[in-house]
Amino acid sequence: MKYLVRVFDISGAVQTLRVDCDSSATATALARARGLRVVSVRPAGRQRRRHLSWAAMPAARFNVELFARELAALLEAGVGVVDALRTLGGNDRRESSAWVYRDLLRHLEEGRSLSSALEQASHVFPPVLVACVKASEQTGGLADSLTRYSRNSALLHELRSRVVSAAIYPSVLLLVGAAVVLFLLGFVVPRFATLLEHSGRELPLLSKMLILWGGMVHAHGTELTVSLAVLVVTTAIALRRPTVRNWIADRLLALPGIGQHFRVFRQSQFFRTTAMLVDGGIPAVRAFDLARELVGRADQAAVTSAMQQVRNGTKMSDAFQQTGLANAITYRLLTVAEKTGGLGPVLDRIAAFQEAQVSRTIDLISRLIEPAMMIFIGVVIGGIVVLMYMPIFEIASSIE
Repeated sequence: MKYLVRVFDISGAVQTLRVDCDSSATATALARARGLRVVSVRPAGRQRRRHLSWAAMPAARFNVELFARELAALLEAGVGVVDALRTLGGNDRRESSAWVYRDLLRHLEEGRSLSSALEQASHVFPPVLVACVKASEQTGGLADSLTRYSRNSALLHELRSRVVSAAIYPSVLLLVGAAVVLFLLGFVVPRFATLLEHSGRELPLLSKMLILWGGMVHAHGTELTVSLAVLVVTTAIALRRPTVRNWIADRLLALPGIGQHFRVFRQSQFFRTTAMLVDGGIPAVRAFDLARELVGRADQAAVTSAMQQVRNGTKMSDAFQQTGLANAITYRLLTVAEKTGGLGPVLDRIAAFQEAQVSRTIDLISRLIEPAMMIFIGVVIGGIVVLMYMPIFEIASSIE
């Protein structure tokens, strides 16, 4: 059986040896007999399975924010990085998370830095965190950098939660209203249709159309149910893909009215993250490039153009204004940052202004859309009920 043996050679460099023997203990003994210090031993076939398991693991199963906060707490308490990761890995009972810690420890034991180990799992750890750790390795403030990242993630998560929460109630109203409409069309309307067909009276046009729709829903109820279930499952799977989410975000940005507010929401995340990176010691141009993925595609191109202008000697405030990334307030604050040199706090202030604007928009939309949705659903359901009972009222009046 073949084994992969990671060793330190005489010069201190890390090498990987492929040894053909009957056990891992024999492979270790052979390496030590050559004067090498063994770091790890594993079967050659397991490397492929491990990487496949790592790549197939959804990043959503691993809480990066919690990882950064807990690791920072252990480091501030004086625990070493390796011991801290072992402690966190031992406390996490989920196998998917345990694999993350095992691979991080393996990379560290092979002599790699923490930023390099995180970079090997780019689908789990975002580039922003990797950049923060890489910068802190040069300055020595790893715990502070991780704390800053976790605080920034918590603020962004809180803002996203407000947006999601504002959309939950209208979504529930819409789903409940749709379910009631389908029930009326598929179950109640066909029974009224049977009663009205034997009355021998001419039905109003709208009532005929309602009965026709009810008959179609009743006749194809199973197919409609299966189609809706498939649509829901397909949508849920598609939303897990970043390309689909980016496409939806671009469509939202293109909507009149709401698109501008959604753009402000994404820009607030962009400026907040850039402020965190700049405070962590990362150069401003590099920080803007790292946070660029947080905005829409049009703004990504604008950020690229603005950073190119900055590299060519243009002031940051002018570059942002020329590319459409800065309104009057943002432009004025950036000019203040250029005079004082405090770019990080200024970017935080810009993000705070934008987050306040997003919060006001969410409150306004919530007050408007919830009653509008209730009125719309009430009109639809009430219209169905009225159209069903109109022929009955006519029959009752003719009897009188």
